[in-house]
Amino acid sequence: MINAAIVGIGNWGQLLVSSVQNNSSVTFTKGVTRTKSKAVEFCATNNIEIVDDYDTLLADPSIDAIVLATPHTQHAGQIVAAAEAGKHVFAEKPYTLSKSDTEVALAAVKKAGVKTAVGLNRRFAPNFQKLKTMIHDGTLGEAIQIEGHFSANLALKDAWRSDPSESPAGGMTSLGIHIVDAFISMFGPISEVRAYSKRLVTSYDIDDTTRILFEFENGRTGYFGSVTGTSTLTYLRAFGTGGWASVNNANELTFAPLGGQPETEYWDGYAHPALKTIGAGLEAFAADIKGGSSFPVSPNQILHGVAVLDAIFRSINSGKVEVP
Repeated sequence: MINAAIVGIGNWGQLLVSSVQNNSSVTFTKGVTRTKSKAVEFCATNNIEIVDDYDTLLADPSIDAIVLATPHTQHAGQIVAAAEAGKHVFAEKPYTLSKSDTEVALAAVKKAGVKTAVGLNRRFAPNFQKLKTMIHDGTLGEAIQIEGHFSANLALKDAWRSDPSESPAGGMTSLGIHIVDAFISMFGPISEVRAYSKRLVTSYDIDDTTRILFEFENGRTGYFGSVTGTSTLTYLRAFGTGGWASVNNANELTFAPLGGQPETEYWDGYAHPALKTIGAGLEAFAADIKGGSSFPVSPNQILHGVAVLDAIFRSINSGKVEVP
């Protein structure tokens, strides 16, 4: 059993706990959060002790792993501190907000000899996994282009995500990073990006409309769009010489073979918020800690994903193509 501590017990922190508590090889026994009053009832129900500060968790010998569901700007320092305390560390996406911070964090993890992982739960959705297989096994023929979209109504006025320093490029850090990670997993490393982002309708000071063009090292292309002031829409589509395939949400995949009729497959139990995918990520982290299979997002992919995110931020500001 991996004894874990949750840092940040807001909505997402509670989902992380609920995805595994009492039914997996990971159990949360302690935690820390900014506003204790909002987490007291949840923690009492789940037998989690709320401690006063992060340092107390790091000094606790009963804690094997730290799970971060904190503001993005805090991740780098918290990862380094956890590693130096000898704790394995799982950070919600994005791992950090810059390539340089990620390099520092991963170096600390490597030096300490602990395991690290990033919370990209779409990696564990069955339709995302099947699309990746279809691309890699040739079902789609020669892969040509990939496109993605992730929109939602992010009512952020009173949340830390409404701070532009936490959410540069609108929905990229909360939504779009999932699609970027899928691009990397399915189509390979990204060589350059050209990004555009602006605020049109939201009353808070973050962008609500974002669009990005991608070039991959293998010559393939991709594009992504996000709107944070509309109803939820998630899709990822790959095109090849043998047809196209599209995933919608976490439980649906449509395949249209060249010259054939589209057919759609569905998976039960993966409707939003798809706790199964969240729990699968924590289980994969635990397996890595115990010497089993490596976490599916390697340190190199963690770094490349943040480097692409970093390049997106720079492209928005420069108005130019940027390189990860």
